[in-house]
Amino acid sequence: MGDRVILHCDLDNFFASVECTFRPELRDVPMAVCGSESERHGIVLAKNQLAKKAGVKTAQTVWQARSLCPGLVCVPPHMEKYREFSVLARQIYLRYTDLVEPFSIDECWLDVTGSTLLFGSGEEIAQKISADMQNELGITVSVGVSFCKFLSKLSSDINKPNGIFSANRGDYKEKLYPRPVTELMGVGGSTRDKLFSVGIFTIGDLAAASDELIKRLLGKPGDYLLKAVRGLDCEPVRRYGDKPAPKSIGRSVTLPEDVSDALRVRGIFAELADDISSKLRREEMLAGAVQIQIKDNTFKTSQYQKKLANPTRIADSLLAAATELLLANDALRVPARLVGMTACDLTDENEGFQLSFDFDRAHAETMEQLGSRVDGLRDKYGKQIIRRASQLNNVHNEPKDKK
Repeated sequence: MGDRVILHCDLDNFFASVECTFRPELRDVPMAVCGSESERHGIVLAKNQLAKKAGVKTAQTVWQARSLCPGLVCVPPHMEKYREFSVLARQIYLRYTDLVEPFSIDECWLDVTGSTLLFGSGEEIAQKISADMQNELGITVSVGVSFCKFLSKLSSDINKPNGIFSANRGDYKEKLYPRPVTELMGVGGSTRDKLFSVGIFTIGDLAAASDELIKRLLGKPGDYLLKAVRGLDCEPVRRYGDKPAPKSIGRSVTLPEDVSDALRVRGIFAELADDISSKLRREEMLAGAVQIQIKDNTFKTSQYQKKLANPTRIADSLLAAATELLLANDALRVPARLVGMTACDLTDENEGFQLSFDFDRAHAETMEQLGSRVDGLRDKYGKQIIRRASQLNNVHNEPKDKK
């Protein structure tokens, strides 16, 4: 049996490109789609090529971007337009295969293994998709072609924008192994520092490292990373419309002003815990761990995680774990501008698991019934129909789902 043919399609400068289709004059000036500065979301969400050449980067603050590019034109985001174009792009992909797995609003994997007899090789299908995208939507797409999801995503970043790059079984080592290890999905600042500390600077260095070394450095995520760079990623591309079980459920809030008061943050965590608890019930999942995220007023983000004694979705249990993490790690030593909470290590509610000796089943069942009834009231009358007393004096932006 031959190798799979996997495409990773990444719409170039997506938000900015969509804006330019409605305002063509923006194509000729450095421009960026930016969040609201008044609501403290004042960062660059996307930029066009002219802004990129001037040094503007995604996730920069607006003032940083303007200092690098004084003539930068900033436009507000229009999410309804981006969602519409995302759907239209996926309709183009579905002409070539029904195995289309969205990774984000502007990225999808396609398994075109069964389509090559109809439409040609992976590279030829990529060319057809690129032409369709430009002719019908007026935007461009960069495509990586490989035999697995991980390497196709890496490949789609190489010839940006509006490029195609293939790395097949016979040449992926030659093409990809000399590249920096920091280009890999999942290698952020912390992982980079750990790899650099043992002399791993390229993808080839990582592939040649011993399993024991990488597991000691990176834990379980290192196992997957090693398999992926060695061409052993066998993860399938899901059929379009198939819903994957969530790996985590989180919420975050950007605060209207910097906060260092733990009691106030606890009140915000209470609201996030209620939201997450409700979502866990809808997904029929339980959380095995809780993580909190704090972005301070220097834009440094810190994360802290705690394993729970028993898997749960009870809001008070999630809140207690988050509060403990906040206090135990002195997480507000620098005032916070954003706080978040995530339920991790999710398991199906019907899956068996070991309970601790002090587990109070009667209390858990009572709290579960209470949570379900609160969900029902909020579904019928709106979220504000019932709130915790600790939330009454908290004023902040609406919580956001976390990717």
